[in-house]
Amino acid sequence: MKALLFSTIRKGGVCKMRKDPHMELLNTLLVETFNEILKVEEQSLRLATQGTVTVTEIHTLDAIGAEEPRTITELAAATMVTVSTMTIAVNRLATKGLVERVRDTEDRRIVRVRLTHPGEVLVRAHQRFHRRMTAQVAEQLSPEELEVLAGAMNRLRDFFKNENKQAGLNTDFTPE
Repeated sequence: MKALLFSTIRKGGVCKMRKDPHMELLNTLLVETFNEILKVEEQSLRLATQGTVTVTEIHTLDAIGAEEPRTITELAAATMVTVSTMTIAVNRLATKGLVERVRDTEDRRIVRVRLTHPGEVLVRAHQRFHRRMTAQVAEQLSPEELEVLAGAMNRLRDFFKNENKQAGLNTDFTPE
Protein backbone atom coordinates (compact mmCIF):
# COMPACT_ATOMS: atom_id res chain seq x y z
CA MET A 1 0.00 0.00 0.00
CA LYS A 2 1.41 3.35 -1.03
CA ALA A 3 1.78 5.75 1.85
CA LEU A 4 0.22 9.15 1.37
CA LEU A 5 1.02 12.23 3.33
CA PHE A 6 -0.60 15.55 2.77
CA SER A 7 0.97 18.83 3.59
CA THR A 8 -1.18 21.12 5.68
CA ILE A 9 -1.82 24.71 4.75
CA ARG A 10 -3.29 27.03 7.38
CA LYS A 11 -5.59 29.59 5.88
CA GLY A 12 -7.92 31.67 7.97
CA GLY A 13 -7.72 29.22 10.87
CA VAL A 14 -8.86 26.31 8.68
CA CYS A 15 -6.59 23.42 7.75
CA LYS A 16 -6.66 22.48 4.08
CA MET A 17 -4.85 19.46 2.70
CA ARG A 18 -3.07 19.22 -0.62
CA LYS A 19 -1.25 16.29 -2.12
CA ASP A 20 2.51 16.89 -2.27
CA PRO A 21 4.82 14.32 -3.93
CA HIS A 22 7.78 15.43 -1.79
CA MET A 23 5.74 14.81 1.34
CA GLU A 24 4.70 11.40 0.00
CA LEU A 25 8.36 10.49 -0.51
CA LEU A 26 9.35 11.79 2.92
CA ASN A 27 6.54 9.82 4.55
CA THR A 28 7.58 6.66 2.71
CA LEU A 29 11.22 7.14 3.71
CA LEU A 30 10.37 7.77 7.37
CA VAL A 31 8.05 4.77 7.62
CA GLU A 32 10.35 2.42 5.73
CA THR A 33 13.44 3.52 7.68
CA PHE A 34 11.66 3.05 11.00
CA ASN A 35 10.44 -0.40 9.93
CA GLU A 36 13.88 -1.48 8.66
CA ILE A 37 15.57 -0.39 11.90
CA LEU A 38 12.95 -2.29 13.87
CA LYS A 39 13.50 -5.45 11.76
CA VAL A 40 17.28 -5.28 12.26
CA GLU A 41 16.83 -4.75 15.99
CA GLU A 42 14.33 -7.62 16.26
CA GLN A 43 16.64 -9.99 14.36
CA SER A 44 19.64 -9.05 16.48
CA LEU A 45 17.65 -9.48 19.68
CA ARG A 46 16.23 -12.81 18.52
CA LEU A 47 19.74 -14.13 17.87
CA ALA A 48 21.13 -12.79 21.15
CA THR A 49 18.30 -14.15 23.32
CA GLN A 50 17.12 -17.17 21.34
CA GLY A 51 13.79 -15.37 20.99
CA THR A 52 13.14 -15.12 24.74
CA VAL A 53 13.05 -11.29 24.93
CA THR A 54 11.02 -8.91 22.79
CA VAL A 55 12.05 -5.46 21.55
CA THR A 56 9.50 -3.91 23.91
CA GLU A 57 10.98 -5.85 26.82
CA ILE A 58 14.56 -4.81 26.00
CA HIS A 59 13.46 -1.18 25.84
CA THR A 60 11.75 -1.61 29.21
CA LEU A 61 15.02 -3.00 30.57
CA ASP A 62 16.78 0.05 29.10
CA ALA A 63 14.33 2.31 30.95
CA ILE A 64 14.94 0.47 34.22
CA GLY A 65 18.67 0.97 33.65
CA ALA A 66 21.62 0.11 35.83
CA GLU A 67 21.32 3.20 38.02
CA GLU A 68 19.05 3.69 41.01
CA PRO A 69 16.03 1.37 41.11
CA ARG A 70 12.80 3.03 39.98
CA THR A 71 9.15 2.58 40.88
CA ILE A 72 6.70 1.16 38.39
CA THR A 73 4.97 4.54 38.26
CA GLU A 74 8.28 6.24 37.36
CA LEU A 75 8.98 3.63 34.69
CA ALA A 76 5.48 3.95 33.23
CA ALA A 77 5.82 7.74 32.99
CA ALA A 78 9.30 7.49 31.45
CA THR A 79 8.18 5.04 28.76
CA MET A 80 4.77 6.63 28.15
CA VAL A 81 2.67 3.59 29.10
CA THR A 82 0.07 3.05 31.78
CA VAL A 83 1.03 1.78 35.23
CA SER A 84 -0.92 -1.44 34.57
CA THR A 85 0.97 -2.02 31.30
CA MET A 86 4.29 -1.47 33.08
CA THR A 87 3.25 -3.79 35.91
CA ILE A 88 2.55 -6.57 33.39
CA ALA A 89 5.90 -5.90 31.65
CA VAL A 90 7.81 -5.98 34.96
CA ASN A 91 6.03 -9.20 35.97
CA ARG A 92 7.14 -10.86 32.71
CA LEU A 93 10.69 -9.61 33.09
CA ALA A 94 10.80 -10.80 36.71
CA THR A 95 9.57 -14.25 35.62
CA LYS A 96 12.43 -14.31 33.10
CA GLY A 97 14.89 -13.40 35.86
CA LEU A 98 15.87 -10.08 34.27
CA VAL A 99 14.54 -7.74 36.98
CA GLU A 100 13.71 -7.90 40.65
CA ARG A 101 11.56 -5.87 43.00
CA VAL A 102 13.22 -4.35 46.05
CA ARG A 103 11.82 -2.40 48.98
CA ASP A 104 12.91 1.21 49.29
CA THR A 105 15.50 1.56 52.06
CA GLU A 106 13.89 4.70 53.51
CA ASP A 107 10.20 3.88 53.03
CA ARG A 108 9.48 0.15 53.08
CA ARG A 109 6.03 0.76 51.52
CA ILE A 110 7.70 1.74 48.24
CA VAL A 111 8.71 -1.02 45.86
CA ARG A 112 11.36 -0.34 43.26
CA VAL A 113 12.50 -2.34 40.24
CA ARG A 114 16.12 -3.03 39.35
CA LEU A 115 17.97 -5.14 36.84
CA THR A 116 19.40 -8.48 37.85
CA HIS A 117 22.85 -9.43 36.59
CA PRO A 118 21.41 -11.20 33.50
CA GLY A 119 19.26 -8.09 32.86
CA GLU A 120 22.34 -5.85 33.07
CA VAL A 121 24.24 -8.10 30.65
CA LEU A 122 21.36 -7.97 28.18
CA VAL A 123 21.07 -4.17 28.41
CA ARG A 124 24.81 -3.76 27.80
CA ALA A 125 24.58 -6.06 24.76
CA HIS A 126 21.64 -4.04 23.42
CA GLN A 127 23.52 -0.78 23.92
CA ARG A 128 26.49 -2.27 22.02
CA PHE A 129 24.10 -3.20 19.20
CA HIS A 130 22.93 0.43 18.98
CA ARG A 131 26.52 1.74 18.99
CA ARG A 132 27.51 -0.71 16.22
CA MET A 133 24.42 0.15 14.16
CA THR A 134 25.17 3.86 14.49
CA ALA A 135 28.83 3.36 13.56
CA GLN A 136 27.88 1.30 10.51
CA VAL A 137 25.46 3.99 9.34
CA ALA A 138 28.13 6.66 9.89
CA GLU A 139 30.64 4.69 7.81
CA GLN A 140 28.31 5.03 4.81
CA LEU A 141 28.34 8.83 4.97
CA SER A 142 30.84 11.57 4.40
CA PRO A 143 31.52 13.89 7.35
CA GLU A 144 29.37 16.54 5.67
CA GLU A 145 26.48 14.11 5.11
CA LEU A 146 26.77 12.91 8.69
CA GLU A 147 26.54 16.48 9.95
CA VAL A 148 23.46 17.16 7.80
CA LEU A 149 21.82 13.88 8.89
CA ALA A 150 22.51 14.58 12.57
CA GLY A 151 21.02 18.05 12.25
CA ALA A 152 17.93 16.75 10.46
CA MET A 153 17.47 13.92 12.98
CA ASN A 154 17.80 16.42 15.82
CA ARG A 155 15.02 18.54 14.32
CA LEU A 156 12.86 15.44 13.72
CA ARG A 157 13.29 14.33 17.33
CA ASP A 158 12.45 17.81 18.59
CA PHE A 159 9.36 17.91 16.37
CA PHE A 160 8.06 14.57 17.68
CA LYS A 161 8.90 15.46 21.29
CA ASN A 162 6.90 18.66 20.87
CA GLU A 163 3.97 16.73 19.34
CA ASN A 164 4.04 14.34 22.31
CA LYS A 165 4.19 17.21 24.80
CA GLN A 166 1.21 18.87 23.15
CA ALA A 167 -0.62 15.55 23.45
CA GLY A 168 0.25 15.50 27.17
CA LEU A 169 2.78 12.66 26.93
CA ASN A 170 5.99 12.54 28.96
CA THR A 171 8.97 12.71 26.60
CA ASP A 172 11.82 12.59 29.12
CA PHE A 173 12.79 8.97 28.36
CA THR A 174 15.47 8.60 25.71
CA PRO A 175 16.95 5.09 25.43
CA GLU A 176 20.63 4.75 24.61
